[in-house]
Amino acid sequence: MWNLSKKVKESYVKYNLLPIHETDQDWEIALREAKEEDEDLFGQLREELEEVKEELLDILPSRFIQFVENGTLNQPTLPKAVREDYLQGMRTKAKEFEKILDTAYEQTQKAVTFLPAEVQDVFEESLHDSTIERIERTNHTLHLYINTDGGFSSKSLIHFIFQHVLDEVSDEPLQVGQWLVYNELKKTEDGFAFRVLFECPDAEWTIKMKNLDAKYYYRPVTYTRLSDEGALDEISFAEYVAQLNRKHNYWLITPHLTCEIKSFSKIILLDNGKLEFRENEFVVTNGKRSFVYQLDEYNPVHFIYTDVYEDPYEHLNEPVPIDKIEAAVFSDELEMQVRAWNTLYANAEELADIINQVLWKMTITEENELMLHTYTSHFYKEGILTEPIIEKYRTFLDS
Repeated sequence: MWNLSKKVKESYVKYNLLPIHETDQDWEIALREAKEEDEDLFGQLREELEEVKEELLDILPSRFIQFVENGTLNQPTLPKAVREDYLQGMRTKAKEFEKILDTAYEQTQKAVTFLPAEVQDVFEESLHDSTIERIERTNHTLHLYINTDGGFSSKSLIHFIFQHVLDEVSDEPLQVGQWLVYNELKKTEDGFAFRVLFECPDAEWTIKMKNLDAKYYYRPVTYTRLSDEGALDEISFAEYVAQLNRKHNYWLITPHLTCEIKSFSKIILLDNGKLEFRENEFVVTNGKRSFVYQLDEYNPVHFIYTDVYEDPYEHLNEPVPIDKIEAAVFSDELEMQVRAWNTLYANAEELADIINQVLWKMTITEENELMLHTYTSHFYKEGILTEPIIEKYRTFLDS
């Protein structure tokens, strides 16, 4: 039995079509910022409601219909009792969906114990917001390459190998660039079954196979550093290669092939091939096959991977001295802010007084809302928040 399905996801999404401000304080902040930015907040809200009005009329309980029709459901004039009722319905749906995701995760974790260590490594981290990079089919085997650059996995490229495919069902054909949002794996009598819910386009894809294997690769730490600096597409390939740690192994993985790099030189030697640069293009030869990539369309830097993980943000875990934490939290230096919050996160009980003091002084804004939600939830679970702080961040803690 599957926990995840396209129908379940759509039911959750429909009940979240129109998010609204949850508290009077949220409205005060939104109104103040709109005034400062000279924005027509009420006009924007009317447009947002109009875009989803027909769907809301189909799914919302009858008690909310009048507020959809008169356009006040997402306005500050909505009665507080109605607002809380509407928000409670959204919270209930969110908790129901979260429970489904948790159950799907539990089933996946049980099934993955029957698979190779590499597959277990992959499923230790979330595949959410990964994209399909490459699709290859040979006999009864499907090779699916997943790019996690926009996702939450430390592994940058994952190569799934679905062996001895028994069945495959999808309401949309798999497409390169398609977004993976949710997944579930289960053990079957014949082997395994894997289900993925995709977006762009929306699809429910289920594959059954006798076995599942995986390989994975990382971006070199140089790649992440240059990407964060906005310099990745400005550096030449030769300059980039010169910064790589030559003690590591590297692979060239393009939209068409995967080759281990044997040596870096003017001509990059590959396992059974080479990479050569011409005036406006580069050519990858592997055995009898050659692939030509235009430099104005493809940057070869993006094709270099390694099997060694190096944390590009390790320096952000360096603790801030206790007497400087508060100043660091409110400093203009982003790195100092991150280090300070990481220090508080890792030492919640010891630094409880500082945490409560900082949270009391913090002003909740649209920019820091997600960050504060993450940290206050963690500190709340640690049991170190005072009653005034719990009350101030109540909406974060109840969601």
